[in-house]
Amino acid sequence: MRIWLSLALAFPLLAQAPKDLRLFYQENCVRCHGADGAARDAAGGRLKGVDFTDQVWSAQTKDAAMVKTILKGKFFGLAMPAFKKSLSPEEAQALVTQVLRKAQKGRVIEPGKLP
Repeated sequence: MRIWLSLALAFPLLAQAPKDLRLFYQENCVRCHGADGAARDAAGGRLKGVDFTDQVWSAQTKDAAMVKTILKGKFFGLAMPAFKKSLSPEEAQALVTQVLRKAQKGRVIEPGKLP
């Protein structure tokens, strides 16, 4: 009986809801990469981040390199913070493939919405 009770109490910890990676993007990435991933502000001014909608950059950049940058950051966290405490490697990979690779210029990356 004790074992079943222990398992029942532990189950909610195992069944955590998946992270909304679009919300994560809005909360952590917009300042430098823009609302649509094009690295432009609302007035069209250039921001500090990489333009995820740039097809040339996208074709030359491997997913693994993007995941590594997301988890480790850039230039000791000064150019870009590390998110290894906020995202698992699997979540970082999903952020790359499900959000960043699907970014489209002019289309805001909205929480909970499919690209």
